Amino acid sequence: MELTKAFYAPGEVARLLDLHPDTILNYIHAERIAAIKLSERTYRIPVREVERLVAPERLRPPRIVERPRGGKAAAAAFRRRMREEAASRV
Repeated sequence: MELTKAFYAPGEVARLLDLHPDTILNYIHAERIAAIKLSERTYRIPVREVERLVAPERLRPPRIVERPRGGKAAAAAFRRRMREEAASRV
């Protein structure tokens, strides 16, 4: 399935997920789905959120970095390691 638009209406997302549109609206009101409120009765769901719902395995997980304990020497080594890692990605 190819998502081609930047934003989707709740009814479109409901059809993609084979759910009732009211279910999607309930999820929006419960903040289980991020949406932009355009007017009193109009919402749009960003494509990133639709991807999270439809195919969560395609999204990259957030990067978690554990900061070292042990004073200035450990912090300096950590910063050096982060700079080296960033340089290797370029």
